[in-house]
Amino acid sequence: MIKATFKLSILTILCFSANTWSAISKMNTSNITCTMPENETLIIGCSNYCGRFNSWAVKSYARKLGYNVKLINLRSKNQTVDYSQVDGILFTGGSDIDPKWYIEKVTPEMKDHLERVKHLTNYSEIGRLRDEFEFDVLEKYFNNPDSKYQPILGICRGMQAIAVSQGMPLYVDIKEELNIKNRRYTLDQVTIQNKESLLQEIIGKSSFRGVELHHQGINIDYYNKHKAAWPNIEITALSNSDKIAESIEFYDRPVLGVQFHPEYTFGKVRRGIFKWLLKRSCFNHKFKNAQKR
Repeated sequence: MIKATFKLSILTILCFSANTWSAISKMNTSNITCTMPENETLIIGCSNYCGRFNSWAVKSYARKLGYNVKLINLRSKNQTVDYSQVDGILFTGGSDIDPKWYIEKVTPEMKDHLERVKHLTNYSEIGRLRDEFEFDVLEKYFNNPDSKYQPILGICRGMQAIAVSQGMPLYVDIKEELNIKNRRYTLDQVTIQNKESLLQEIIGKSSFRGVELHHQGINIDYYNKHKAAWPNIEITALSNSDKIAESIEFYDRPVLGVQFHPEYTFGKVRRGIFKWLLKRSCFNHKFKNAQKR
């Protein structure tokens, strides 16, 4: 009887895992649903201070989905929870990334260019601390098979950090390198290039205006020349005459990065992106619980 019960439990877990993975693999759609028990809470970890607008968006859409949610600052000295224990991760916007994190990973030609422009970086102590912490988290995340269902949403600097973790360089300053004004609370027209992309699915339209606040960005020219190096990654949206990368997507993990700020952007853009993070976190939460049984 005990053996039969044990076999049934194992079978239940395997079936749940298979069904969950099937649903997760098809989650680049706005129609997926995931329910949470009333006595359970989703934990969303922010790579730095979550921020008022991010916190409002996460909590607001969590309520609409019927989820209990808690946000924590993973980098806080008082935080005892690490990245692997949370249901979803939000890499927030903020300070510049030091080029040292990618300058040794690029071609000699690009390295020479970066040496000439790296002085345009706005170096800061918070940037140094965030670089050390966030790249450690990203390295562990991408090397940990147990994290493959855990969603990451990267916003502005967060998207850049995701790209840099994969060996992609940045434009250190788009004004100097691309002759584009640095974006300071501007509304840019974002155009989705891949109509089958996650971003297209969750927002429901191929063009929209996004709030921008940045002077750096993924080096799109370098990406286009070397995209074969990243077969599971695609830049799926662009702006400013296709010179600025606006979204990056992974096809082997639930990772989405956006250059614009959805927390400041109204309507379907904000709703779709934050609901995606919450629904994927819900699936990850359920999968982790099934493994514990």
